[in-house]
Amino acid sequence: MAFQSVANTAEIVITYSGHGKTFKNVMHAERVAGYLLADLVNLAGNVDAIITSDWLPIQSVDYLYVNTLVRGLELENDQETTDDTGSAQGALSASALPDNVTLAVKKASAFTGRSARGRLYWIGSPLSKIATNENQYTVAGSDEIKDAVDAMRVGIIADAWKPVIVSRFNAGVKREFGETFDWISTVLVDINVDSQRRRLL
Repeated sequence: MAFQSVANTAEIVITYSGHGKTFKNVMHAERVAGYLLADLVNLAGNVDAIITSDWLPIQSVDYLYVNTLVRGLELENDQETTDDTGSAQGALSASALPDNVTLAVKKASAFTGRSARGRLYWIGSPLSKIATNENQYTVAGSDEIKDAVDAMRVGIIADAWKPVIVSRFNAGVKREFGETFDWISTVLVDINVDSQRRRLL
């Protein structure tokens, strides 16, 4: 895809490994005043710290948090930084679910429409978080995941950054510039087991 600028915005790429494969969660943050390399470094450090405090404690030991990469999206040749301070395996000894089995967590803005919302597919759920009805997570397990994702949303709000949802297309047409919507809440649409099919590859 040809380069598309997203003003004052950075991409956050969180990388895990497990079962001989690589898994990623991608989020975005905007700094209205603009960013320098030091701002990207601070953002990566904040994300890394939240993974240590809120994500790894509820993830299976079968998955290793590798690092967080933050790159600017405003310029075609922009700056980037990586933080692996908290690199570690998940804290739960229970075996993980298959790689594609996950819970989808909704990132909501104040607006309707597909362009104004996002989705994060959780990594590293242990089998112990599945309910007796194996088509669902336990209520407690799904709430833990939602709270961990929301802790990331809140944790991004530092050093004048704010969590956002980036829209690159509208009605199937690529925008001239990427548009952002403030990520204001984290929602569980349901507690049903979801499948992220690309993680089967």
